[in-house]
Amino acid sequence: MTKSRKAGNRNTLYIYILLIIAFFAVLGYVFSQIAQHYVVQSTEQQLNNDANFIGEQLEDEADRRRLNSEDLNYYAEYFQVDLYYQDHQQELSTFVPDNDDFLEVLRGQASEAGYLLENDRLIYRYTVSDNTTLVVVSEELPIRELQWTVWLLVSILATLVIAFLWSFGNRLYDSYVMPIRKAADTAERLVEGDYQVRIHDAPYGIASELSHSINRLARNLEYITGKYENQNDRLNTVVNNMVSGVLLVNDKGITRLINDAFIEYFSVQEKKIIGEVYYEVIDHEQLNELIQEAIFTEEKKHAQIKTQGHYFDVHVAPIKNADDTWKGIVVVCHDITQIKQVENVRKDFVANVSHELRTPLTSMQGFAETLLEQKVDEQKANEFLKIIEKESKRLNNLVEDLLDLALLEKDSFQLEKTEFRLKMLMDEVHQVVEDKIVEKNIKTEVHVPEDLTVFADYHRWYQLVLNLYVNAVQYTDEGGSIEWTIDQTDEEIILRIKDNGIGIPKEKLHRIFERFYRVDQARSRQSGGTGLGLSIVKHIVEVHEGEIEIDSTFGEGTEITVHLPRNK
Repeated sequence: MTKSRKAGNRNTLYIYILLIIAFFAVLGYVFSQIAQHYVVQSTEQQLNNDANFIGEQLEDEADRRRLNSEDLNYYAEYFQVDLYYQDHQQELSTFVPDNDDFLEVLRGQASEAGYLLENDRLIYRYTVSDNTTLVVVSEELPIRELQWTVWLLVSILATLVIAFLWSFGNRLYDSYVMPIRKAADTAERLVEGDYQVRIHDAPYGIASELSHSINRLARNLEYITGKYENQNDRLNTVVNNMVSGVLLVNDKGITRLINDAFIEYFSVQEKKIIGEVYYEVIDHEQLNELIQEAIFTEEKKHAQIKTQGHYFDVHVAPIKNADDTWKGIVVVCHDITQIKQVENVRKDFVANVSHELRTPLTSMQGFAETLLEQKVDEQKANEFLKIIEKESKRLNNLVEDLLDLALLEKDSFQLEKTEFRLKMLMDEVHQVVEDKIVEKNIKTEVHVPEDLTVFADYHRWYQLVLNLYVNAVQYTDEGGSIEWTIDQTDEEIILRIKDNGIGIPKEKLHRIFERFYRVDQARSRQSGGTGLGLSIVKHIVEVHEGEIEIDSTFGEGTEITVHLPRNK
């Protein structure tokens, strides 16, 4: 509870106390006046009786003789009053000379009938005869003492009431008001979503039951909210870690759930997504139309959607509860870009293989038909047969390369490792390409340590070196140069081949390891290449868990570096 509220409650108690004080002040005044009236009234009655008696006695005495002061003193002492007697002959009084002021009051009262209260003494005028007046003055009435007593009793009563109110008020405040205030504050904080708030000082009685009930409510709300948040967190974790994009839209088209994959797939830029209409969040016309169609028809929809460089398989399905009431739709998007790329690669591969096979087969078929259907001289026939032989070898090389690629791409492919000297392998490869090197007058240098041995698949290393060597010879012009450098470290063998051939344009470097890709189509086919050599090289490097790098400048030459782990 805040300090201002506590001060306000205390001020209320102070106001009640002030009101009680005012009430008892009025009550004391009323009681004092009542007491005064009672005393005066009873004294008036007594004075009336005394005045009648004294007046009759003095009248009888006056008829027999002249009255003197002793007569008045006698009756004054007997009745405990003061007397003032006046007739046409004399004026008598029991007052001492010091009371001359009071005598003036009595002389004035002697001419007036009734009672007069002066200095807490009651004055009563009694007419003895036409010219004779008797004024009876009572002793000083205990009005002040009585009023003091009344005020004392009222003050004591007020003090007791205030003390009781203060004690009971504080007790009531501590036992009921403060707990109810705390309960109200706690309920307000529960409404604001603070479910960890509790009422710690529970009193007794109904307030205690209220505090315990609110604490149970808070615990239940905290448990339910925590359970909901845990479920929501688990749901968000699952949904956001899904590879597929997910979007949930209610029956009014308001976005209720969206995961990170969907945001990434469709580049959703809106900061506020949940609670917004789906077409204000998604900036893709085809997808919006598909969602709108599913909302209107309440039926499942399916489509393949293309975005910037990506393909998505989109399924839109209605959401219905147990009583078949439509609640909205769920959109699930699967990224099929890789599948599309594989399909495109497969199509390109089939097209390239078909083209590569058709060319030598067409050539072989044409020359064979010519030999069978036409009469040609022996020299021509020999030329045709050589061409058929060349094309058949090319076709055979193509089939072998395709089989090697298929074998390397198998998950079950195993390397057949042996220990061998790299110097011996390089010499064998050089002998294979030596005729072509001599034919093109290419200068070659091979730098390989004599005692460098490796534990690896000899056949695959042989393929790798041969394909790189053949490729360098093929794209190096006559009089060019090729340099082999083989180094080693504790962890890997580094093979580097450098030539000063035609080079590769930078925009084509990323495609150099694709199947059937040729930088110079005419040069490759003229040399009998299949277009699969560097693709085989890349696969051999990958199965050895190595790396391959290529650096080339168009018109200057190419350098290829292969890093192969030792003993792998």
